[in-house]
Amino acid sequence: MSAAAGLLASPASAQADDDITVYLAGDSTMQTYDPYWVPQAGWGQELGRYLSDDVTVENHAIGGRSSRTFVEEGRLDAILDKIEPGDYLFVQFGHNDASVSRPERYTSPADYKEFLRNDYIEGARERGATPVVVTPVSRRSYNSTTGEFNVSFPEYVEAAKAVAAEEDVPLVDLSASSRAYLNTIGPEEAKSVFLHVPAGVYPNRPNGTADDTHFQEYGAIQMARLVADDVSDLNTPLARHIVNSRPPKRVPRKPQAVTARTVTNEGARLTWDAVEGADIYRIQKKKHVEGAEFTLATTSTIPQAEVAGLKEGTAYELRVVAVNGAGESAPSRKTGITTRVPERRYDFGPAGGSVLAGFTEVSPQTLYTADRGYGFTDATGLFTRDRGSALDAMQRDFVALFGGQYEFSADTPDGVYAVTAYVGDRLGSARTNFALEGEDRGGLSSSGSVVKRTFADVVVKDGRLNVTVSGQTAHLNGLELTRIGNLL
Repeated sequence: MSAAAGLLASPASAQADDDITVYLAGDSTMQTYDPYWVPQAGWGQELGRYLSDDVTVENHAIGGRSSRTFVEEGRLDAILDKIEPGDYLFVQFGHNDASVSRPERYTSPADYKEFLRNDYIEGARERGATPVVVTPVSRRSYNSTTGEFNVSFPEYVEAAKAVAAEEDVPLVDLSASSRAYLNTIGPEEAKSVFLHVPAGVYPNRPNGTADDTHFQEYGAIQMARLVADDVSDLNTPLARHIVNSRPPKRVPRKPQAVTARTVTNEGARLTWDAVEGADIYRIQKKKHVEGAEFTLATTSTIPQAEVAGLKEGTAYELRVVAVNGAGESAPSRKTGITTRVPERRYDFGPAGGSVLAGFTEVSPQTLYTADRGYGFTDATGLFTRDRGSALDAMQRDFVALFGGQYEFSADTPDGVYAVTAYVGDRLGSARTNFALEGEDRGGLSSSGSVVKRTFADVVVKDGRLNVTVSGQTAHLNGLELTRIGNLL
């Protein structure tokens, strides 16, 4: 039972027990991430799955903030301007407060305690809402000899527990529950909880990530479950709105009906039947050769996934594993695919610059004509840069138009295509958006590297594929066009 179970809540406990809003104030371990950051997730963005439908979660948590800077930036005021009697304010800080080397965010344990008391707790109570203090969630920090996890930020944990007791407010001791959970699964399995992903799996992490502070989606789900389970033990009306928070006793059944719906030059879209009780799915890949072993391809919280980063013109086997808090299911049956090979490849940069083998040079002087069959429809304002041979001939140079928009067209037979775009700048940041055949397809962002993304199911009906490029910098290094199907 949570340390504050049995405590009387604030006067808000007597308010109406429906249409509750739970406000979250915290840091990057709690925040909600947009799809670009997949698989990174904060536990706050997963909390709603353990709350009944009449509870709304408003997640104001944001990375890099301490208990002090969240107040100084007006982020707490934004919550207090909206919070109402019967609502809740969950507060989790400590990770950034402890950053002694970052004076702009550092907050001493004593000051942290007083910010919790005077700003968050008092602010919520003045508006008839219930403040809930959450101790800092554990990092993947453990004793290498025993394998036991350490208490992360112990001075802040104790300060949070002390102020909750002194002010008689509910406490969720996420430090204790997350550490107990991590001790159960051990340091190696904890890599699937934290942001440990291999290279080549996610487009926004081409070199992989080994992060012992932030969570993958699966880890965020497990942390949210722990928070919900603690809340179910609190003497507050919100406890009656917790659903499905107890850890499952059995692993899920293995996924069925795994099907490759779309196969491109570097991946495939997989679908399968939803598995009851699964928190997340792990999609695994291996080349269809003797001795190859399955490795992680991607993850998904729904029965559908985009597998990327595969080698073109290569046979692979794919399978899916369902996962919940009790562990992994048996793997699904294997599904075989062979990735396609692009028909057209374009390398964007200065006229006469380096061009990657197999690609066609495109510079601002390359304007579309019917005879040429490809080029820019208007290159006004386009500029180029070449960052040198540290990257390959296609990645090293690019065209760009800061804050502008331009269009590239290529004659192609009617059909369904995949378009692979390469974007980046070894010496700076790149922010590029794409519209294909007039349809907005999102964008790519990078800093100091070149990233790629394949946009599938681009339908061409007029014999010409049009790529509209825009964004903050509108970088473009390369394009590959791959025919993946015929028109129905």
